[in-house]
Amino acid sequence: MTQTSHTLQQDISFLRTLAEAGQNVPLTCGPYLIVAGLVFSSASTLAWAATHNALGLTPHAIVWIFAAAMAVNWGATWLLSTRLQPHGAASASNRALKWVWSGIGSCIATVFLAALILDWKFQSPLAWALFPALVLGLYGAAWQVTALLSRQRWVWCVAVGAFAGALLVSALSNQPSVFLAYAGLLLLLSVLPGCILVRKQAAG
Repeated sequence: MTQTSHTLQQDISFLRTLAEAGQNVPLTCGPYLIVAGLVFSSASTLAWAATHNALGLTPHAIVWIFAAAMAVNWGATWLLSTRLQPHGAASASNRALKWVWSGIGSCIATVFLAALILDWKFQSPLAWALFPALVLGLYGAAWQVTALLSRQRWVWCVAVGAFAGALLVSALSNQPSVFLAYAGLLLLLSVLPGCILVRKQAAG
């Protein structure tokens, strides 16, 4: 029992250290959020165009549009990680957030592949209906962790917005406008906060 209590105290102390460090060190995940938001909001806009058979695209192209976006985002993320070494990137809070957002990205990619399998197996697009809501829900979870570590109140607003956005795109899931809504939410919940973090990083 004593050992369990000691371990719990160590865990709490570690989390407190991360949170305190997050207050003093600027967060460095801004550029990655900007790139991801721009890439996937663009893909969602193209998907909306595909629903109207515009730009030479058909609805069958939607899956491959997002697959291409994932490849582009992966390449851009790798490039940023090799070129950018901002001050504070090695801090405990920034390393923790890097792991969190990286895990979120891996989860999204895995679910995308799972949806491909389900679509092929059952010949039904139903698996894709939940995908935008799932992504925004995962973004909300990541922003919640970011808010806890950074102790910045505005980040909580982004987290809540992501959770609310997941419900919104679910309500629109049977309409082509869901792609425009999803694109707008990515700009609002990824690109804009990313720009704020980059600005704070430059100022700090």
